[in-house]
Amino acid sequence: MQIKIMLIGFLIGSSYLIGEYIYKMYVSRHRQINDLIRILEIIRMDLSFGMYTLEEIFDRVGDKDSSVYSRFFKSMSYGLKSDDIGTLDDILTSNIVILNKDTYLASKEVDEVNKLIATLGKSDVESQQRMIDLTIENLKKHTSETKEDITKKGVLYKKLVTFVGIGVCIVLF
Repeated sequence: MQIKIMLIGFLIGSSYLIGEYIYKMYVSRHRQINDLIRILEIIRMDLSFGMYTLEEIFDRVGDKDSSVYSRFFKSMSYGLKSDDIGTLDDILTSNIVILNKDTYLASKEVDEVNKLIATLGKSDVESQQRMIDLTIENLKKHTSETKEDITKKGVLYKKLVTFVGIGVCIVLF
């Protein structure tokens, strides 16, 4: 009898933790998009001064930022420093994997970043600033979507997975 109670407790506890993990993924995605917006605003300010190269801007952002984006921007900066890797598009292609693996960003947000960085350095400063502003606006729309996802899907998964665990316990025992 005690083994049954322990198994029931384990199943319910683990299902609750799975639901909590899914909920935290939604919250982390929202936070990471907000961090990305902040980083893009820093890049826009550095570009407006016109005193820094793209390599220096990425290096400065990688040094300042302690989030998951630090490794991405440091790697981009290193790629721009070394002569053997190639163009910005080649460097971006090899480093975009970092965003896909280490963040909870959806593919649409990664595509936004990919398009933006691919266009940096290919036009005048005002055009680059407009592109950054456009990307920031698009990401702000994504933040409102992620807020809705947190309140709707995140809480739903959190409760649903717990109830599924309780249901499995009822069926098994």
